Amino acid sequence: MSIRNLRRVALAVLLAGLLRGAPAADGDRIDAIQFQLDPTHLEQFGLDLDADELGGQIKRNLSQWQYPFPDNGPYSHKLDAKIGKVEHGDTPVGFSFSSGNSDPRALDFQKADVLPVSCELRRSDNEAMLAQAKSTFSARPLARSKGKALVSEKLIDQIGTACLNLLEDLPRSADMAQRRAQTGSFKPSWMPDVRVEVKEVPVAAPAGGELKPLAPANGDDSSSNVELKKEIIIHNQGNPVIFTFGHERK
Repeated sequence: MSIRNLRRVALAVLLAGLLRGAPAADGDRIDAIQFQLDPTHLEQFGLDLDADELGGQIKRNLSQWQYPFPDNGPYSHKLDAKIGKVEHGDTPVGFSFSSGNSDPRALDFQKADVLPVSCELRRSDNEAMLAQAKSTFSARPLARSKGKALVSEKLIDQIGTACLNLLEDLPRSADMAQRRAQTGSFKPSWMPDVRVEVKEVPVAAPAGGELKPLAPANGDDSSSNVELKKEIIIHNQGNPVIFTFGHERK
């Protein structure tokens, strides 16, 4: 992938973050999530796809990432997912080595058939919107000729990826943080297509024209020479790609 494409990926990630709704308040406890997949537009693939079956597997996949998706209520939150109609648009965030026209002079430069996916997280008690995210994925693996099993598997991965990125972007409550700390070596069997992680990394002020990570003593990171730099990590099936923004941006 060219440097131009990598920069476009980073820009798309930043814009996607701006499109998200207000995240859940820090410490907002998520006890039980009710997941629902809207069946609208499933018929466009020309296959007999069942929203409940797809949604059930998506729930099981997300549960592997330590999010609570019980079979029965009461539920503290609702997570709703919906797919749009396949459209010809910009290639999705991630790595598209063979998708889209590679000729920069062409009108459809880096355009491809893509599937939009949206996820929304709400409180169950008052329907208040806590977060929303929109993603696009390649529609190439969703052709009817692929067959029901393969199309279903790909839809499960794509919808699950969109919803996992939304959940991972939320501030973690104290109980979730504790569970993650206790099971830091957990290895879920399901991995998303592309997982985007956005975080702020403390670094020391420039010294000799070079920025170095600060190692605060006694856990005190309040020193005046500390700066926070935004870092975006794109996890895919290979090695992750890390974008660092600031004086030492890459």
